[in-house]
Amino acid sequence: MLQSILYNYDQRIHLEELLTFSMALLLNILIIIFSHFTLAPVTFTINIAIMLLIIATVFAQRFATSKLFSIYRDWYVLPLLVAIFMEHNMLVPLINPNDIDTYLIKIDYSLFFGNHPTLLLERVMHPFVTELLQIVYASFYFLPFTLCLLLYLKERKVEFHIVASSIMFGFYLSYIGYYIFPAIGPRFTLAQLQTKPLEGLFLFNFVHHGLAYLEGVTRDCFPSGHTLVSILTVLLAMRYHKRFSIIATVWTVLLIISTVYLRYHYVIDVIAGFFVGLIAFRYGQMLARLYIFGNTETKTPLLESIRNLWYWLLDIRRR
Repeated sequence: MLQSILYNYDQRIHLEELLTFSMALLLNILIIIFSHFTLAPVTFTINIAIMLLIIATVFAQRFATSKLFSIYRDWYVLPLLVAIFMEHNMLVPLINPNDIDTYLIKIDYSLFFGNHPTLLLERVMHPFVTELLQIVYASFYFLPFTLCLLLYLKERKVEFHIVASSIMFGFYLSYIGYYIFPAIGPRFTLAQLQTKPLEGLFLFNFVHHGLAYLEGVTRDCFPSGHTLVSILTVLLAMRYHKRFSIIATVWTVLLIISTVYLRYHYVIDVIAGFFVGLIAFRYGQMLARLYIFGNTETKTPLLESIRNLWYWLLDIRRR
């Protein structure tokens, strides 16, 4: 039964591929709508390349017999996800130049009764804690990747695709949020108020400055993607890999603390990320199960149209 489901799933565009294709397409539509093609030709071209790669990979599946190709297809969307994230640095201010940091600062200031959270945290700063949290913060992508890898190594392929597509869904929700609510974060906006610099022990400077170099001034604060995807991963682990859920919970707690302690995020970013993570958990799985298994009682017109279009294209190729 599961083998049949997997075979049918492989004959279509995977939900992970569809989500990635849709995100790349959405960004290119935004570039065209806001007349910024001349300012972002490289980004536009990269997104075209991403879409073409997905189309080529899906069609190549019909002729592929190698197990290596199957492994490639299950994982190649991961670097595409990262590539799309790297576009935010330049693209977000082109699409929406209206940063909302002022409002986020005011909300945090009110939540903490006239105090800035990053300033309050100076009282408990310690080089060892700073070092640990910086390393944990940098390990963010490894948390969801580890859960997916554990399921994959156990050959629980259906659950792997449900978890992977749910996580992709969460990532892309956060990406969309950056374009609607652009913000650069307290490490830039509140730097003049901080009285103590962040100092670690051995690897802090290398990791901290390395991330700063790779990301630059990226408007990727609201909602907190670190919080959103980490909470989502914990909830998925509780359902699909309970043993890992214990490690994932500790990992996630440290990740969430690091976002504010290291001045990357406002507290309101974390709160928003938490609730959007719950939404992604609820609807990401629902979307994945509906797309993979199908359900005659709950099929949606959109998914049915995609499925019917795909089978129609396959029929044309057979003729």
